[in-house]
Amino acid sequence: MSVPIPPHAPKTFKPPTRGQSILVDGKYYFIGDKIGQGSFGEVFACQDEWSNQLVAKVLLPRNRTYDEVRESWLQELRKLLDLRHPNITHVYAAFECDDTFYLVIERCSMTLETVINLPGGNGETWLPYVARDILQGLEYMHVNGYVHKDIHAGNVFVSQTIDRMVPTKDPVWSFKVGDLGISRLENDIEIFNTLLAQWMLPPEAIDPNEFGPVSRALDIYHVGLLLLALLLGYSPSFTRDEIVAGAPRQAAEGLRSKYGLVIAKALRRHAAARVPTAVQFWREIASVG
Repeated sequence: MSVPIPPHAPKTFKPPTRGQSILVDGKYYFIGDKIGQGSFGEVFACQDEWSNQLVAKVLLPRNRTYDEVRESWLQELRKLLDLRHPNITHVYAAFECDDTFYLVIERCSMTLETVINLPGGNGETWLPYVARDILQGLEYMHVNGYVHKDIHAGNVFVSQTIDRMVPTKDPVWSFKVGDLGISRLENDIEIFNTLLAQWMLPPEAIDPNEFGPVSRALDIYHVGLLLLALLLGYSPSFTRDEIVAGAPRQAAEGLRSKYGLVIAKALRRHAAARVPTAVQFWREIASVG
């Protein structure tokens, strides 16, 4: 007589709670307050036994199956492991707990949006330091075949490193590219399967036949928008008609800044006419600095 095999219990996602400790490979992670939420999950403050300040990114179903969420988790993990660089947010751990998938990533002090909106902020002074770090991280991504596709002030992070032996010293600032959730290998990009925020569309995402295919030039355009925002003191928004007409480039050309024309070159409508690489973009910024 055969014994029926009971069906597998359904997978039930269980996000962490404040004060929870999770033991993974002999190491504890301590969960703090929920500090953010996005389309793919939630973000919690986190700390390990070494007192490293971290965040735990928890992927939630959002009308997706367990297998679909697991695949999203694996894809982002692969990107973070492939792209280890000082100017890309660092992954400390990845694990599954209670049918819920975690990415534990370094915690930064703020986003670049905070810097852009500082009262009386001097974007002209900030620009070479911000550009150097972002473009270094971006060049590393491009050399390894990836295109970020979503660089904006909300996912460029400010890291402030404290000297633990002399805590009264001012922290050392650096800028890091994060949120690799929609980045893709360049040769896998298909424009109609590319999710981009409407307010930061490059011209080629609107009309690839006219302005060229979506490629790493998209990231150059987005950095141009980011540096334009730094000089303006706010993040500008353009309509589709303004983007196609070249309004972002014109805005950069109208700046009373030595960096205006360099940024304008990154914001040219035709992808092939932009500064070709992240390192060349940096060379042109440094040459007028």
